[in-house]
Amino acid sequence: MKKSITILAALMTAATMTWAETTSPPETKEEKDLKYWAEAVASRVKVTGYAQAGYTATMPEEGPNTNTFDMKRVILMVGANITPEFYAFFMHDFKSKDMQEYYLEYRPSKAFNLRFGQSKIELSMENPMSPTVLESIGPMSQSVFWLCGADPLMGNPAGRDLGLMAYGDLFKGKLRYVLEVVNGGQTNTADRDNRKNVIGKLEFRPDPRFRASVSGQLGYGCAVKASEYNLTVTEGETYTQNRYAVGMEWKSKKTGNDYHKNRCAMVRAEVLGGKDGDCGSFGAYISTAIPVYKGLDFVAMADYMNYNTDSKIKKTNLMAGLQYWIFKKCRLQAQYTYSLRSDAMKALQGDNQSIIQTQVQVAF
Repeated sequence: MKKSITILAALMTAATMTWAETTSPPETKEEKDLKYWAEAVASRVKVTGYAQAGYTATMPEEGPNTNTFDMKRVILMVGANITPEFYAFFMHDFKSKDMQEYYLEYRPSKAFNLRFGQSKIELSMENPMSPTVLESIGPMSQSVFWLCGADPLMGNPAGRDLGLMAYGDLFKGKLRYVLEVVNGGQTNTADRDNRKNVIGKLEFRPDPRFRASVSGQLGYGCAVKASEYNLTVTEGETYTQNRYAVGMEWKSKKTGNDYHKNRCAMVRAEVLGGKDGDCGSFGAYISTAIPVYKGLDFVAMADYMNYNTDSKIKKTNLMAGLQYWIFKKCRLQAQYTYSLRSDAMKALQGDNQSIIQTQVQVAF
């Protein structure tokens, strides 16, 4: 009996669908074109984004305390597979109201790809990483933040520059190379000194859980304004802007993009250095994330930066905290940082201080 009812229901469904197809008016040319373009866009264009907002309380050992709710960034990203070989990408930050990234890529093979436009430079391991996966609310170590583009001489291009990049994976993905030629100045602007910076990077990946990286930069910058850390360069002056970075990262297992379900223990460390004019700088950090329970991680970072190796303008940050992954790249974070300064740094930035930060991150 049940079998007969099932067969009868299937026949009625098929008859209904056939009747609908024969009685519905045929699609017009405009409707077919609209359907084609809608399907083409849906299959080739991917829209993603994220926002980060939180609370920061700063408590110096001497001087007034401050606290505020703050919006870190609101990002919208659009990636488009124009053809199997050509890819376009746009990234806009609604907080800064700037177009942060925009480039076109030619991808003929895994071993060789070309990118033209503005994107993050490949100096250091941490700079190209998204703030959505970094452990620190900062979001990055002060050494990477400084040496990849945030000192007063170059302004704050957020670790990005405009130029041409060649990159690829060799030996079944065990070796990755990057070679860039960029302006070496502000984002979204023409080169002020007419001299280019060359950035090179090699990343060794013998295992999906481990990678080691060495990168460097040779070039020039045009000082946007004077820096209290570097008195050898004046505003408007063209100066040498050289950098290096050596780092490693280890994970307890191979991970994908779902940081809620596929979590692991991680350790990343880097040593960085630079020279702007006659002023040398040096920094280092070590960062870790350790799963504790379900979506909860313990995070910690020790971060050192010497902004002027001659004047010994130094700062060390010690951070510890927790992060809870709600869903994929959505998380809650809470961190405590103690910042120690040398006497030379205290004269410029004030005494040692404690910093409490919380942040909510939503992403899609």
